[in-house]
Amino acid sequence: MIFTPFEHQELGITHLINTDEGGLFAGMGLGKTAMTLAALAHHIADGNCKGALIIAPLRVSLFTWPEEVQQWENFQWMKTVSLRTEEGLAAWDRGDACIYTINYESLFIPKYRIKSGTRVQVGDSGMLSRLLEGKTADQIPVDTVVWDELSKAKNHKSKRVEEFSKYRHLFKRHWGLTGTPAPNSYQDLFAQINLLDGEKRFGEFITHFLTRYFQPTNSWAPRRMWKWEVREGCAGLIEDKISDMILTLRSEDWLDIPPTEFIDVEVALPPKAKTIYKRLEKELIVLLKDTKVKAINQAVLVGKLQQVLGGAVYAHDIDTIIATEETKVVTEIHDAKIKALHKLWVSEGKKPMIVATAFIHERKRILDAIPEAVEFASDTLDAWNAGKIPLLVAHPASMGHGLNMQHGGCRAVWFTLTYSREGYDQLNARLVRTGQEELTKIFHLIVPGTLDDAVLAALQSKGEVQSGLLKTLKNIQVLAGAR
Repeated sequence: MIFTPFEHQELGITHLINTDEGGLFAGMGLGKTAMTLAALAHHIADGNCKGALIIAPLRVSLFTWPEEVQQWENFQWMKTVSLRTEEGLAAWDRGDACIYTINYESLFIPKYRIKSGTRVQVGDSGMLSRLLEGKTADQIPVDTVVWDELSKAKNHKSKRVEEFSKYRHLFKRHWGLTGTPAPNSYQDLFAQINLLDGEKRFGEFITHFLTRYFQPTNSWAPRRMWKWEVREGCAGLIEDKISDMILTLRSEDWLDIPPTEFIDVEVALPPKAKTIYKRLEKELIVLLKDTKVKAINQAVLVGKLQQVLGGAVYAHDIDTIIATEETKVVTEIHDAKIKALHKLWVSEGKKPMIVATAFIHERKRILDAIPEAVEFASDTLDAWNAGKIPLLVAHPASMGHGLNMQHGGCRAVWFTLTYSREGYDQLNARLVRTGQEELTKIFHLIVPGTLDDAVLAALQSKGEVQSGLLKTLKNIQVLAGAR
């Protein structure tokens, strides 16, 4: 099949061709990978590009990029290899491929040694040092780096980003691709933009960025604990600062996809579970049979409360100090959400449905309770897209980026909601994308008056921030074009 770009893809391809430091804030389903391949093919064919290093989430690096290259006849000449394989590393050393893929986690892997009872970092075994250390630009087979799902590099304290900065000068082009540039707040843009433009627009220090564009909401607290919000009038300044390097394409402006319906399904907690939830919420520690559930800080408390709402908790034995995911004791409390899930699935005609869970014990309990349910893995994709899996159960992170799952169904249910707007959007976008032919339904299993309500409200608030950013950037670019 020949890749023939749509109008919005022509815009994206042209932008990348003309931009050495920038990228695409493009909604899910708009074809960021194909646009990037077209821009790379243009540069390579013209002799302006040696090759590209693609840094992406694991499944995207292993499957999406190679599959996209093979899907389109006009890109199949670009040899694509994974640097997680011996074949890929050999190709890098020979310089005989066009595209080299690697996942974020492999960039930097710290090595530690115990010295005087203290764990001390003594180096790393990541791929960046293997590929780039001691090399000049002429000695590596690429001159372009593409950060696919750029928002995975939003943490300015990330060791991976810090390590990459040592080698940034080796690359001529720096492109970033994401549909969720500010999943939590405008602060997320700092590290991402610096990665692309070498700290030209926002500067080197996060403190300078914050004091210029933000203000603390709790200035009475120690500075290290301040929480920041955008200063009045500064959101536009941030957007204007990056509008020349980023092309924004919103899915709703370009895709003819059936609408998406978001539906809250209320679940009633049994009296015993409600009592446990209230006590844990109030006292942080609740006695469950012969075990104690301990919430040692607010983050842990949130996790414990979500587990109670889901029907089971990891409860450490009183004498247990360290417990792994496998050795934690699981105490079951109720099955209200599992029953609600089954009832919902039946009411929807038992049509294929993705079930998003947060904890391992949730997935295990669903698989045990509903025989038709299947746990997600790479080898289940074909069966899902063929409509052969009634209930596909997964943690959002396992299927959150780049996977095309719109052919297998049009329903997803959040058994336990995530606080991550990026994770929420990405999982939903497995179904809401080009090729989806039906109304997509996204269900939330909600226990009213509990943390479920708070998490849903937080997701909606974060979504408004991101939606506002994308809309404003688009308007700036329209005005610039008119001028």
